[in-house]
Amino acid sequence: MNTIEELDQEFKDDPDYQQLSHEEKLRIISVMEKMMDMGMAAIYGDESEDQPESRFPCHKYVNQCRAKCCTFIFALTHEEVDKGIIAWNKDKPYFIARDKEDGYCPHLNRDTWQCNEWENRPLRCRRYDCRDDNIIEIDPADLVLADSVGG
Repeated sequence: MNTIEELDQEFKDDPDYQQLSHEEKLRIISVMEKMMDMGMAAIYGDESEDQPESRFPCHKYVNQCRAKCCTFIFALTHEEVDKGIIAWNKDKPYFIARDKEDGYCPHLNRDTWQCNEWENRPLRCRRYDCRDDNIIEIDPADLVLADSVGG
């Protein structure tokens, strides 16, 4: 579920949302989580139409970062769920599935660190660029340098 800060940003222009207290926002989040646990609600991802796909060749570097991005949790879009290709978490519909033992996406090949559904991967995966994220522990400059040297 989104943090309150993310919700505040998402609903910054909604006057009804702006009137909610912090406690009311927490209660809404709690109720939604319980409804998902009970199978009464689902969350779909909402990807912006105007955001381009990343041009970073992560397949060249994924063995260095060990596909850290393949451990991120996010909701699939309605279209991705309807296609039925990408596995989603049955306990938290429609968040991308994660392996219970290692926390990685089930579509990640652990031997090659490559995505088995590369052509069908979710928009969130297509658009993610580790160079823009401080969560990944590899210096993006090193990645670019390694590529320019032929690495």
